[in-house]
Amino acid sequence: MFIHISHGREDPHRVLMALNMATMMSEDRDVAVYFDIDGVNVVLADAPDLTYAQFPSSKTQIATLLSKGVPLMACPGCLTAAGKSAADLAPGIQLADKQKFFSFTNGRILTLDY
Repeated sequence: MFIHISHGREDPHRVLMALNMATMMSEDRDVAVYFDIDGVNVVLADAPDLTYAQFPSSKTQIATLLSKGVPLMACPGCLTAAGKSAADLAPGIQLADKQKFFSFTNGRILTLDY
């Protein structure tokens, strides 16, 4: 399962739903989460902790996913466009590269976009 998050603080519902889906799917599936466009702002070290409705907060869900070994990857080009670099990412967040996209699973990839 490849979960793509392109929205950020401006749409916490999308972000938290995507992270929630990643957490649920990671129980018995290979999962990778990719943040690009405004989504990179969610995984910065100084990112606010997003909340919305009944969902666990963004920092809670990110910590859960990292503890399960789920790769959380940020688009390097989008970081640059936002005036940020790998040094600005929260601990455990990886820079995305094409090898990581295809190495997290041996099966087919199902993508969910948020």
